[in-house]
Amino acid sequence: MIKLLRSDLYRFGKSRLFYGGITFTAFLAFFLTMIMRQDIRVGISVFGSITTFKGIEDILRLGIEYQKGLGILIAILISVLIGQEYQWKTWQHKWIINKSRTRIYLSKAILSSIMSVSIFLIFELIALFSSGQISNILTNEYVAMIICGTVLYATLGTFICLFSMLIRKNTTSIVVCLCYVLFSRTLWTIIRNLSNSFSSAAKIIELGIRHSIYGMTTIISTTSVSLDMVMSIVINSAIIMFITTMFGLIIFRKYEL
Repeated sequence: MIKLLRSDLYRFGKSRLFYGGITFTAFLAFFLTMIMRQDIRVGISVFGSITTFKGIEDILRLGIEYQKGLGILIAILISVLIGQEYQWKTWQHKWIINKSRTRIYLSKAILSSIMSVSIFLIFELIALFSSGQISNILTNEYVAMIICGTVLYATLGTFICLFSMLIRKNTTSIVVCLCYVLFSRTLWTIIRNLSNSFSSAAKIIELGIRHSIYGMTTIISTTSVSLDMVMSIVINSAIIMFITTMFGLIIFRKYEL
């Protein structure tokens, strides 16, 4: 397992796409922060969802809302890097060396989570240190938000990894991952509206939405984060990651590599 992780980490580390993603993330955080410091008000629209920036706090919370920027970048990075394994047909080599599909999948899931968390933390840290308001921003609530965001993005990484590992065509994988990030809100809205016709199912659907990645994102980005919420988010995220990884392992072990 350690050898696989080192091999995948080395490959990710040599990827120009990965460093390009990091550079873009850092530039975006710095650019938005500098605009706020000049008292310029801007807004970003992603498929009709408009986010207006009135202060540094809005930029920091933007990092939590993966569907409005960072999640798109993460979906492209992970799906492309994993999709190249199918494109270059390198799975057979890893299989011959390790004889364990479980280790192959777990290695990709772990590194996908690390990559996802790295993008999030880089955005938040660059925005924080560029703000000139570290003493005001660095509160217990902000630390709690960062912890929740970290486990949230780790969970997102395992989800993107699931799609990328189970879809063999590189282009299709990218499209599916992007659709998941961009249209998760729309999908849950449709499901909620449909469930309103069935009172018995409405509560179950609402509970599912609340405990989904999108639901947790909405809660963290719109409410004050407390210690109890942190524990709830961490436990909920751990359960999602476990279920997602186990499901991916079951399917991946039956694939012809």
